[in-house]
Amino acid sequence: MTIEKLYHPCIFLIAGIIFLLASCDKEYSYEGGNTVPPVVVVPVDTILPSDTIHIDPGALPNCPACNNNNDVAEGYWRFKTGNSILCGKVDTSFMLSLEKNVFTFFGPSNCGADTGIIFTVNLPASLNGDTTNVRASSAIFYYYHTNFPYVLLSHNDQPFYFMITSYVLSTKIATGVFSGPAFRADGRSVVVSDGKFKIKLL
Repeated sequence: MTIEKLYHPCIFLIAGIIFLLASCDKEYSYEGGNTVPPVVVVPVDTILPSDTIHIDPGALPNCPACNNNNDVAEGYWRFKTGNSILCGKVDTSFMLSLEKNVFTFFGPSNCGADTGIIFTVNLPASLNGDTTNVRASSAIFYYYHTNFPYVLLSHNDQPFYFMITSYVLSTKIATGVFSGPAFRADGRSVVVSDGKFKIKLL
């Protein structure tokens, strides 16, 4: 069989395939009666800026369960992103080293058990007595949501400020503040500010 004899059938075959592909638009049927296709709800965490208020596009939604009182009770944390206030309970806190210079604490948000905060902190000295104003050598901040890889995470190349303003050895109560840049999964930078905590370090 010569090339000329193969050439014409191949052209018709290719043209037919292109025609079929172009006409294969997806069709939806209404055979289900009142059945409505499921709607995927994408959480929105931004507010369109107005002329008078600047909103950080990466700021988290406000937690209505958090009031404007700046104080935190024992076993609680709070912080802001933009104009939003987030807060919650510290249900776990303990030392990670025998030298008492590395610790962690974490707990859920007041707006839902599926979100919460995790801190891992390294101190320049041991907590062997009453002390004040101890700034952490490093602090890893992590604000999580169980349905996402993470919501906010600090980066090592942009240190997160963390200070124990007061530690009482007899009660093991540590009070402190934190702030700094954190990042969304899509790379957006969010400023965490006015962070406070009061925990019992076991």
